[in-house]
Amino acid sequence: MSKTTSHDPLGRSRTEIEVEVTVAILICLTAVFGNLLVLYVVNRDSRLRNVTNLFIHHLALTDIVSATIDMPFWITSLYTGTWNFGQVWCQVAGSTFNFLGCASILMMGLIAFNRYMKVVKPTLYKKVFPNKKAAQMYCVLIWLVAVLMAITYLSGWAGIKFHMRLLICSSEHTAYGLASAGVIINGVMIMIFYCHFRIYKAVRKSTENLNAHAEGNGIRSLNDTGRLNITEIRVLNACFTVACFFVITYIPVYIIIVTWNFRFDVPQTVHIASIFLKFSGSMVNPFIYGIVNPLFKVAFKRALSFGRYGNSDTNQNLSRNRVAVVEMTGRNWTIFTHHN
Repeated sequence: MSKTTSHDPLGRSRTEIEVEVTVAILICLTAVFGNLLVLYVVNRDSRLRNVTNLFIHHLALTDIVSATIDMPFWITSLYTGTWNFGQVWCQVAGSTFNFLGCASILMMGLIAFNRYMKVVKPTLYKKVFPNKKAAQMYCVLIWLVAVLMAITYLSGWAGIKFHMRLLICSSEHTAYGLASAGVIINGVMIMIFYCHFRIYKAVRKSTENLNAHAEGNGIRSLNDTGRLNITEIRVLNACFTVACFFVITYIPVYIIIVTWNFRFDVPQTVHIASIFLKFSGSMVNPFIYGIVNPLFKVAFKRALSFGRYGNSDTNQNLSRNRVAVVEMTGRNWTIFTHHN
């Protein structure tokens, strides 16, 4: 069994350090590769160029920045057990950490609101999201809000210092830091879950109405055929899963930082687990898109096979994911094919 290294501030063995650093590097590389793949397929595949995927594109950008700026600092500190770059770079690293956290949570809030408007308030959807240019402006606004948050830390107005047990630079115990993070995280997460709850109710009600109409006319239930808004529901599932994973991966480290500022004692294993969980959040989103969203799955396969994944397979996947949507106008029902 490896002995504890005498110079390690956390009292870890050489084997523990090597394992932790290796896993951290794998998380970093996977996050960079996976999110670059997301950017590539969204820009390359015309079927993925829609408003929701524009937001996913920006969300992937936040993960790439995290993997290329935040994670190298973290991995170095993980190896040495201390901060090696001086207070100025600690300010930069801590500001970036808060900047990306703010941008990510706001971007997921925007995605949830976009899905909510599309499903629950379709008549207002085109007014709020008339085109991709308007959607791009919303993304720019989110980046500006996140930059303003970062400036307060970079300027020293809100303190940043090295967290000895998380091995990252984070906000000090200030009313501003705790209040701003609490309002943004709690407020946006409440909005995200509210939007998805309303979406769930709307989809369920729509399913019941359509099935009742179909059965009343002697037609097999659309729900039984499994063809009610299949593509749309899969997009919703992907977005909601990403939001849930954000809660699972980000909230623990936020709680740890708060408890640390209030001098509560938390075991070192919990600190290490929470920060690994936080950074692993940057690598899971591409896997979620590939598993839950068939369009992303096809696009990933084509990209990874350098285009050898055939067009016939792609067309079959697309035809399977066209959905029958029933629209009622007065007493007339029209069934038409809807493309996501």
